[in-house]
Amino acid sequence: MNLKSALTLTLTATAFLTGCSSYVNTPNVKAARAKKQEAFSHTLISRAYNAKPTITFPSTIAIAPQGSEALTQLRALDALGKLDSLKRLPDLRGLPLVSGLVESDIEHPDAAKVADLRLREAAARLHADAVLILSVETNATDGQIFSPLTVATLGLFPNNRYEIIATGLLALVDTRTGYVYGTLEKSAAKSGIVMVAGSDESLERRKHQAQREAMEKLLSEVPSFWQSVVSTHRK
Repeated sequence: MNLKSALTLTLTATAFLTGCSSYVNTPNVKAARAKKQEAFSHTLISRAYNAKPTITFPSTIAIAPQGSEALTQLRALDALGKLDSLKRLPDLRGLPLVSGLVESDIEHPDAAKVADLRLREAAARLHADAVLILSVETNATDGQIFSPLTVATLGLFPNNRYEIIATGLLALVDTRTGYVYGTLEKSAAKSGIVMVAGSDESLERRKHQAQREAMEKLLSEVPSFWQSVVSTHRK
């Protein structure tokens, strides 16, 4: 290519790029962009609503149990071999655990605004495509009063009977964008009678039984949940 041809090509490319830049920043385009942003009351809502899936297969999914109760039940189920079927799911490369060893201790300015930011950063350290967030909630009821589970709560029940309700919750979140692929929840219940002597010990035993059953029920739904994610997002 001679100098004249090269100069012509350069000028043509410059004109093309300048034209593209002008088009991107035309008043109509700017107005459309501003109108789209005005549809959301906060930039965080806009970011969450417009998040896109980036998962590829086979995937690495980081498991992030939230709270000591969820972590305890997850480790107990793993020790019993209850997670083996999950580790063998098709299109899954691995299931690393998000622990304090990989979570950053640096305070992020947006951490209070974006609840899953620290978990997604930890998942990124594990090179995971998505993070499976797990938690368990436990409450007690006598059919009329429904409260967080404590021995003091049981003293409020007029008929001396109680039912412990544990609920396992799950959300699969894209590591890169925060896109939510789906959520699940499953509950289990245990009933008993309020007794002054030994209430603490009996309550703890019932609570752990309910939590274990809720977590087992939740994880038993993961294979079909995962199959749905793969069929929906495989490119």
